[in-house]
Amino acid sequence: MQQQPSGDDEGVVRITAHRRANRIVRTTVAIPGSAAQSRRLVGLDPAAAVDTLATLATHSPRAHALALGQACAAAQGNAAHDHATLVAIERELAAEAADTHLRRLLIEWPQALGHDARHTRYNEFHRRLTTKTDPASCFELGGDVLDLVAREMLAGFFNRIRMPHNLAEFIERADTGSILGAVLRDMIELGPSQPSAGRGVAILGTQTAAAWVATIGTWPSDEFVAHPTFAGEPAETGPLARHAASPLVRLLLDRGHRLSARLFSKIIDLADCASRMRYPLTDDVPPLLDASAAGPGVGMARVSTARGVLLCWVRMEGGCIADCRIVPAAAWNFHPEGAFCREACSSIDETPEAALRRLSLLALALDPSVPYRIELVEEAGKRRKRA
Repeated sequence: MQQQPSGDDEGVVRITAHRRANRIVRTTVAIPGSAAQSRRLVGLDPAAAVDTLATLATHSPRAHALALGQACAAAQGNAAHDHATLVAIERELAAEAADTHLRRLLIEWPQALGHDARHTRYNEFHRRLTTKTDPASCFELGGDVLDLVAREMLAGFFNRIRMPHNLAEFIERADTGSILGAVLRDMIELGPSQPSAGRGVAILGTQTAAAWVATIGTWPSDEFVAHPTFAGEPAETGPLARHAASPLVRLLLDRGHRLSARLFSKIIDLADCASRMRYPLTDDVPPLLDASAAGPGVGMARVSTARGVLLCWVRMEGGCIADCRIVPAAAWNFHPEGAFCREACSSIDETPEAALRRLSLLALALDPSVPYRIELVEEAGKRRKRA
């Protein structure tokens, strides 16, 4: 797959899938770059830059703004926030990620598979997640989100003592009192969704900001910002990366159902967000946001969003931002050799309609955060010989 930056002002991911002899053989993706956002921040003081980025970000605006603020603070050598402030930040980020997950799970995934969206149910939570920020409200709201997951999304799994041992049992549990049961069932019945080469990309683990500085260095290269890699290889970030070790996610992965595994991982991630809203900054899970000094006048922040990790480097001069680099989750998942690229190519014949549906679901699962358009292009070439 080839990846090209699209016009910064267009704000649409353009996916062109090239078909030959009824199979997708390569894709070209034009992604709106983050360079325009970064340029708008140059020359601003940290407070003004944070406010500006919060209005420019196409997704997770609080995560963008908080990461930028933390990177600026690290660059200037400011003292770390007190514990109460860090707790409030953790809850704010968890609420924002939970809101994103709920929109995908209650509206966009059902609609993508021909089921009724739960607009009313989503709106109930959206209003509270975006307005209720005090500790008591966050604690109560986190409990309500956990109840939603346990009683309305995964009731069949919570009501059985034994874990499912095969796909048939998995579907049976998903269908038991679950508002997403039909969606999960339809996804699994579409069949496995392995990469055509048979091997998925590596999973990007959670690293601290200091570890990222040790790995990447004081300042990221232009190549890393556009096409990030870890240990020289593309990697997938997001809910699947965070929950690939879950037994239920592993069951789906082991049977080749990577799209269904990503969808199920979003539900688990939603529950994790709810737990963080109730009990933020526990010792057994890493914080959603941290920062580190990367060099003289340079700070770096890492934040986990609903879509995956977002990295931010800032160079400060005279109390203002002299340069900034932002690497969003989409840069990982839509890397030229990344998760979307590898899984877009098909190893079996499929109709144009089936190819478009598969690519649409794959794009939704990896969530580029901005609207996307998919175009199929037929390539001339010799037809494959059949045995």
